[in-house]
Amino acid sequence: AADRRGIYEGPGISVKLSALHPRFEPLGRDQVMIELVPRALELARMARMHDINFTVDAEEADRLELTLDVIAAVLPDPSLRGWDGFGLAVQAYLKRAPAVIDWLDQTAGGLGRRLMVRLVKGAYWDTEIKRAQILGLDSYPVFTRKAHTDVSYLACVHRMLDSAGKNGALFPMFATHNAHSAAAIVERATHGGIAPDAFEFQRLHGMGEAL
Repeated sequence: AADRRGIYEGPGISVKLSALHPRFEPLGRDQVMIELVPRALELARMARMHDINFTVDAEEADRLELTLDVIAAVLPDPSLRGWDGFGLAVQAYLKRAPAVIDWLDQTAGGLGRRLMVRLVKGAYWDTEIKRAQILGLDSYPVFTRKAHTDVSYLACVHRMLDSAGKNGALFPMFATHNAHSAAAIVERATHGGIAPDAFEFQRLHGMGEAL
């Protein structure tokens, strides 16, 4: 279906690592690194062969570090050298989101590659809140007010556009149905001298069509 249109013009694919391995959780790290990394690498190679974007989807907060470990193991493989279609979804409601973007920027720069980063608000808010309450944690891994998530989203936008304009290490993919967020992104990109083809907007199928 991609018809060799490339990672920017053609369709892409998103994959949840938990769908590739039944023990994709912190306690299963050793098994995951042995068994899941080769699967993820194989899929990335297939995506490269078909010239499509391959994005690792975001999951619960306690799986974030393991997700980054898998990505760090897959990215340096020589078979992916020179390919800019690998990506990650980052959830702005996570308090660690800016740090994740910084890590991606540094990792891409270190490899001389460009990574595609999809910025979303977040999809597991209720689960994260309830889990933190059950565990009796001192704080939540996510922001508890929507306004704070919106501010975090825009802070992440600034980081990603700075990277896109500075060294091109990140290709931002802004997933939002919020008109204010979209307008703020366009304004920031325009005043920052960011070329229109240096980032893109994304939406869920059937949503945000008018915007």
